[in-house]
Amino acid sequence: MASVTMQSNEIAKASLHVTLPWYMHLYAIPFLLLYPLLTYAYYIKYDNWLKSEEWTSLVCVSLGTGHALSFLVTRWSSSARAWITTQKVCS
Repeated sequence: MASVTMQSNEIAKASLHVTLPWYMHLYAIPFLLLYPLLTYAYYIKYDNWLKSEEWTSLVCVSLGTGHALSFLVTRWSSSARAWITTQKVCS
């Protein structure tokens, strides 16, 4: 790995990363499985798995909130964005 000399006190470290395709991002992978599972539960297994409107609402809100927060954390933190949406380049 090549070393880079930094002259700024505001930069702690630097590394090279390559962006992953959107479907490989960590905020997309679990939800590619969970949304179809929720659809299956609602339309086919409603009486066995969800059983009421309250549980259906809770599951929908939890899934949507979890997905939104997992995406938004990449906008709030540059280190989280690098960890979730990229991989390090090997030299």
